[in-house]
Amino acid sequence: MRRTAGARHRRPLALALLALPLAWSAAAEELPDAREIARRAEDVLRGTSAYTEGEMTIVSRRLPVPRVVRFRSWDDRGGKRSFIRILAPAKDRGTGFLKLHPNLWTYVPRVERTMRIPPSMMLQSWMGSDFTNDDLVRESSQLDDYDHRLLAVEEAFRGLGGSGPSRAFVLEYRPHEDAPVVWGRIVAWIEARHATPLRQEFYDEAGVQLRRMDFGEVRETGGRHVPHLWVMTPLDKPGHETRIQIDEIRFDEAFDDAIFTTRHLKGSG
Repeated sequence: MRRTAGARHRRPLALALLALPLAWSAAAEELPDAREIARRAEDVLRGTSAYTEGEMTIVSRRLPVPRVVRFRSWDDRGGKRSFIRILAPAKDRGTGFLKLHPNLWTYVPRVERTMRIPPSMMLQSWMGSDFTNDDLVRESSQLDDYDHRLLAVEEAFRGLGGSGPSRAFVLEYRPHEDAPVVWGRIVAWIEARHATPLRQEFYDEAGVQLRRMDFGEVRETGGRHVPHLWVMTPLDKPGHETRIQIDEIRFDEAFDDAIFTTRHLKGSG
């Protein structure tokens, strides 16, 4: 059964693209297959594996000052496994998250306890941010769990901070009926030349847009054009925003299998 984002929020669906025909500058242009565009975009963000160090800043009306979380992560896309270690703040240092498909565990050092996170908690906030557990451990795959359709080609898309303009493919992701995913629909803007993700909009099953992810600070890394700034904005929570700034990312490395063990959860590396 598919997990669903909350349908209690009701706002009119305002995506003018759906009312427009697919258009591009040259009628005879041969456009790539929608699934191939999605595959290239996922490869830009993840490769076959990705090691990442970064900082997450959480802005909320409930917080007197933004909360800053430093982390490092290992994402083994081919093995469907991942590991995240929290480095700061001090009260959370050493916290670990381990995914070994289909299971997810967390270790909380202050109580010296390892806990399995059930599927029902995948929609919960990760470390108090606007990202979910599912976002960070990538239990669902935007390539394998969705069907893809090319909606339009936007010739001059302006992204985060007014960057661009960029020629972008606009894709719709619709989940397979039995896929273990959160969203009823995703609309993505993907830069046409390098397949760099530029924006994603997330909708519940009722067609209500609940959040938006914008990507920026694109840099060439390991032969890919990779966004190093990710900004998640929940549309149902005014004044909230979570920014992930990537300081280092390396792709397609072989990881030690010992990283992806419950024993490693209790370590510090």
